[in-house]
Formats: sequence, structure tokens, C-alpha cells
Amino acid sequence: MNKRALIKFFGDVYGTGYRFFIKQKAIELGLKGYCKLNDQEQIEVEVEGPKKAIDEFLVFVQKGVSPQADSNSFALELFDDLKGYAHMDSDIV
Repeated sequence: MNKRALIKFFGDVYGTGYRFFIKQKAIELGLKGYCKLNDQEQIEVEVEGPKKAIDEFLVFVQKGVSPQADSNSFALELFDDLKGYAHMDSDIV
């Protein structure tokens, strides 16, 4: 069974490496989606894939994505419907 997760990180998001670490972990787990800085200056992440991989990704998020960040505040929404992402995109290299 596949799932989709939408996560928005608040607070200390500049110069923390969030997008780099998130993209790397998502690729490692075979998840597809995107990671970007949105208009509200939050890191927005949407990933989809097997429930087991999503669960492992969420454990990674809960532990703290970046050692350079002072906080780990985020909002999470889970969905059963998929958007059909083909790969993991990011607004950084």
C-alpha cells in the first residue's frame, strides 16, 4: 500500500541543509515528490511511496533532519491518494 505525506517545516530553515538532507533520505528510501522553500518561507516537502518507506522517512523527520537546525517544528498531513511523481525534485542541486 502506498501513501503520500505533506510536511511543512517552520522556524530555523535557512542555512540548515534541510532540503539537501531531505532529498538524500527520500532518494535513499525510493520516495518520489519534491522539497522546496515555499512562499511562506517554510520548507515544504511532499513525498509518496510504499507505506514502510514513508514511515521510515517520518521517523527521520521526527528525529531532526539537520544537525545545524535549532528547532525541528513541522506540520504533517498523510494521504491515501497519490499524485504520481516520477522522481524526487528539489529547488537546490
